[in-house]
Amino acid sequence: MFVSNAEAIARRAMNRIEPRLADKYASLIRFLAMNPEAASAMRGRRGVEPGSEAYIELQADSFVAARAPRVPSPPATVPDEMVSVILGSYFNIAENELDRVKREHQLSMGAENLVGELLERYLAGIMEPRGWIWCSGSIVKAVDFIKPPQDASECWRSLQVKNRDNSENSSSSAIRVGTTIEKWFRTFSRRRDLNWDAFPEEEIRPLVSEAGFQEFVKAYLGKLK
Repeated sequence: MFVSNAEAIARRAMNRIEPRLADKYASLIRFLAMNPEAASAMRGRRGVEPGSEAYIELQADSFVAARAPRVPSPPATVPDEMVSVILGSYFNIAENELDRVKREHQLSMGAENLVGELLERYLAGIMEPRGWIWCSGSIVKAVDFIKPPQDASECWRSLQVKNRDNSENSSSSAIRVGTTIEKWFRTFSRRRDLNWDAFPEEEIRPLVSEAGFQEFVKAYLGKLK
């Protein structure tokens, strides 16, 4: 259960942090107050009950922080040396090339880990001016964007975005069962094909494309150098 004045608390909290996001965050909390089962628990925050005043105030920080620029970075884990053995023994990678190949593999992993987030940022730049709200900070379970109803004849819409058709884990898939959460993915894992033509929002569909996404990524990363 959310506190009765949840939306007012959300607006007040966001006005202290980033006033430009106050309306969006207040709408997001209104959506969660109507659908409390969709509220994500706060990791590492024992005792903070979803729906409480403390929860709303702390999630305001998450909502803003997740929108800050993020640079690509390779995994922090130490590579398993057995990978070099396999690369050399089976794939015939020369010994003097092993360190370079492993390093490039780590860079590729770091880049791949960022694609999904960049996709959300690209879509947010197009969708938010048109009434959608980016659920930055993973505040809503299995949902990346929500759209408040424009009039009494409409319902809330919720959308989950994935980079590939096989990138959704089982727990996320289970959450969507029996809900109205829409799902869209960008690429297919078994064939070289793109899925932009199937974007579920008719107004947004003509505005998004692979070329547009690539240009966005280049510009975004260029500003971080």
